[in-house]
Amino acid sequence: MFRKFALAAVTLGLLASPAWAHSYRVVLSSPAAGQKMLVGHAGVQAIDERTATALVRLISPGAEVRQRGTIRVLVMNLGNTPFDFGPDQVALRLGDGTVLKPSPLDQFLKGKELVEQESHRAAIIDRQNQNDIEALASQTSGGSGAASSAPVPGGSTMASTPNGSIAGEDRRTDDDLVMGSTELNAINQILDAPYPVAPRKAWGGYYVFDLPKSVLERGADQPMTILVTTGAQQHRFAATLKWK
Repeated sequence: MFRKFALAAVTLGLLASPAWAHSYRVVLSSPAAGQKMLVGHAGVQAIDERTATALVRLISPGAEVRQRGTIRVLVMNLGNTPFDFGPDQVALRLGDGTVLKPSPLDQFLKGKELVEQESHRAAIIDRQNQNDIEALASQTSGGSGAASSAPVPGGSTMASTPNGSIAGEDRRTDDDLVMGSTELNAINQILDAPYPVAPRKAWGGYYVFDLPKSVLERGADQPMTILVTTGAQQHRFAATLKWK
C-alpha cells in the first residue's frame, strides 16, 4: 500500500506544487471567429479551431495553478505535408509580456524511471501471487475430478475446475490494472521532443508550465494569450489566468 501511494506521489509531485491559500486557474475566453468552445464538468473547457491545414483543440482542465500548471493541446494535420509538433510549438504569454516557460523534462523522466521500476516489481509480485493461488486451488482439489473452492484475497472464493484452471479468475496482470499504470500514462502524455505529424494524423499532450513566484504573488486576474503553431500557421487563443 505504501508503494502505491509513493507511486502516486511521484506523478502528483511532478504536476503539482506546494499548497497555498489561493491559486490560479486557466480560464479560456469566449472563442474568436472560426473557433468553437466546449464546456465539460469540473471547470473543464476546450476550444477548437479548424483551418484548411490543421485542427487544433486547446483544453484547460480547470485544475489549480500554483507554481506549476497544465494545459492540453491536440492537433490534427489536415494538409498535405507533415509538420513537427512539441512544446516548442506552444507558447503562453501574459498581458505584461511574461512568458510561462515549460517545466524541465528531466524531472519527469526521472519520475518515469522510478514508476517503471516499481511497476515492474509490482507486476512480478502479482504474477507470483497468481501462481500461488493456482497452486493452492490445485492442492485443495486433492487431485479429484470434482470442482472445489479456494479462498482468495477479499474473502471471496474461486472454483477450480478439473483441468486445474480457476473458474472466474481475475487476472490482474493486465497493464491497465498493474500498480503505477495511471502514473506512467500521465507522464507519457507530456509533450516532449517535436513529433512529426503526418497528413490526416493527430498528435498532442500536456504542456506543463512553471509559474514564476513574482506572478504567483500578484494575486490578481491576468490576461493570457496561448499560441499554437502548426507548420507555417499560428493559432491564437485568448484566456485569463484567473485568481481564486
